[in-house]
Amino acid sequence: MQIILYAIPGFIILILAEWLYGLARGRNTYRVADTITSISLGSISRLRGLLFLGFGAWFYTRAADGYHLIDLPDKGIGIWLLALVAYDFSYYWFHRISHEVNLFWAAHVVHHQSEDYNLGTALRQSGSGLFGFIFYLPWLYIGIPPEILFASGALNLVYQFWVHTQHVYRIGPLEYIMVTPSNHRVHHAQNKIYIDRNYGGIFCIWDRMFGTFQPELPGEPCIYGIRKPLKSYNPFWANVHVYWSTLLDSWHAERWQDKIKVWFKGPGWRPSGLEVTHPRPGMPLENFRKFDPPATGTVRLYAFFQFFCTTLAGTGMLITAKDWAPAPMVYVTLLIFFSFYLQSAWTEGRGFARWLEWLKLGLVFVLLVYFPPGPATTLSLQVYLAISILSLTWLTANPALATANSRSH
Repeated sequence: MQIILYAIPGFIILILAEWLYGLARGRNTYRVADTITSISLGSISRLRGLLFLGFGAWFYTRAADGYHLIDLPDKGIGIWLLALVAYDFSYYWFHRISHEVNLFWAAHVVHHQSEDYNLGTALRQSGSGLFGFIFYLPWLYIGIPPEILFASGALNLVYQFWVHTQHVYRIGPLEYIMVTPSNHRVHHAQNKIYIDRNYGGIFCIWDRMFGTFQPELPGEPCIYGIRKPLKSYNPFWANVHVYWSTLLDSWHAERWQDKIKVWFKGPGWRPSGLEVTHPRPGMPLENFRKFDPPATGTVRLYAFFQFFCTTLAGTGMLITAKDWAPAPMVYVTLLIFFSFYLQSAWTEGRGFARWLEWLKLGLVFVLLVYFPPGPATTLSLQVYLAISILSLTWLTANPALATANSRSH
């Protein structure tokens, strides 16, 4: 949605403002590596649409072609309010089922993996969800114009951005109607009393109506993340790790019913006997430690530079996608994905990162030769290559700068 693209500059400004505010107050809620991963996941989520269309496209097109029950107006405040409320009602149930059914949780878990909670976490979105459109189809077939429902979905997503902060406590009577930072912090917490609560997007009235509301308690500070920690900054492993663990449970299950059932039961359910034969330990909250692999300041600085350039390239791709031919668009999108993976390798202190980085820079050079962009973009890429090659040559010639106090796997 164009609404989300237009909101991206505002998101970045607010993330920087929150970071500076936290530093000034002595309560910084950001870590570089985790924030890079969150924003990388958000970029991958948006860019995947350039490679293929969602399953919902055909149904949405059919609804737009006239398969609906009521001819509702396409203008006026009334239809917009109806669409906003209707979308949020469906979002509540989609969100709730995404926590209660393993197949849906496998996609949604991405948004909950961060062990920090800040505005950057809001951008941490799944790149694998395919079935969410089902929950919104009824409104299209009833007669809400597709463009208004889509815009309502974009507004719903934009609204949810600001509630991902620890710097706003409570906002009075609105706590009873709207989703706020306080009740959404509860949703992201892994404390036993907070798990699987507060599913609303804009309105918290659905949680109050259907018994899933839980206020934030002063004596129970939120511990963020998931019970079986990801322990990785790799955005692609983040997208598939629950699918993989569920597939393994399905493979190892003895009964055929359990091989299928594991996909549709809750996230904590496992076939009988697997906890003994194939244990999957979690992390007790009393021993909770944030995932924070050591990496040198030089490495983090280089990774941040690559992240900044890659995110800029991804945003440019989203804005100008209609002007690209298919072959270079696919090539650049995959190159951006590869770059996001490499940033996780750097921030995890992986010893092979610098060698794969040379490969990536070679692929950027191939882009300039075989898919030459316009003059301004070509100049930007040349400057990027010059800075990257000089920096990487320095890191390669001084391996201690890249590997001191870090892990090599």
